[in-house]
Amino acid sequence: MIQKDNPSIIIFDCFETIVENDRSSWIDLFSTLVKDNNWNINPNNLWKIWKKEEVLFREIRTNLNDLTLNPDFKTYEQAWSNCFEKVLDELNLKGNPKDLSKKCIINMGKNKPYEESSVYLNKMSEHCKLGVISNADNDFLNPVLKKIDFKFDYILSSESARLYKPDPRIFLRFLEENKLDPEDCWYVGDKEYDDVLGSSSVGMKPFLIDRSVYNEIEIKNKFIKISNLIQLYEILKK
Repeated sequence: MIQKDNPSIIIFDCFETIVENDRSSWIDLFSTLVKDNNWNINPNNLWKIWKKEEVLFREIRTNLNDLTLNPDFKTYEQAWSNCFEKVLDELNLKGNPKDLSKKCIINMGKNKPYEESSVYLNKMSEHCKLGVISNADNDFLNPVLKKIDFKFDYILSSESARLYKPDPRIFLRFLEENKLDPEDCWYVGDKEYDDVLGSSSVGMKPFLIDRSVYNEIEIKNKFIKISNLIQLYEILKK
């Protein structure tokens, strides 16, 4: 049985939580990049090499053991440009890293909300306020949120905060700016590290959404695992 107190706000991650971001869209983009630049390489292989660099950026951008040791903040556009610079050099390919990164930003902004997002966000808004904390640049976060038939009460991007989840300071900034008590907040995201760890570290109640599992609710020690927003709404209205 799920024990709960009704939240004053539910805060959502964006990508792979309320908006799609599947691998196929990235492969399609890299296929276009290969074609436009006349590169002699398989797009899937190029994406894998680039993705290794991108994952490294994610791994080192936040030092939870000592936040004072975090590297200087980089937006995704800056980080992705750096990734392309390294990959082009490694593979001896010609191209403009900044232009290539910008195309990734534009492509991210084309992602669509999940089928149930608009309907169930509106339903949940009848019970509490709704917000967003997303590891994202504004240039791709804002376009996808505009595609949802709903206006969030509060939105905070990593670019605006100049911090990345799970750094607790991005959650604390959200709480302070909006005068919220963490115990009154639910946080919903798709990653245990960024979302569950980050939100729980400041006292929010975390929900992990795993859309690969069909219609299943699982109660864990530190979070509740759900498969879609429909289940979250059912928990909320009980």
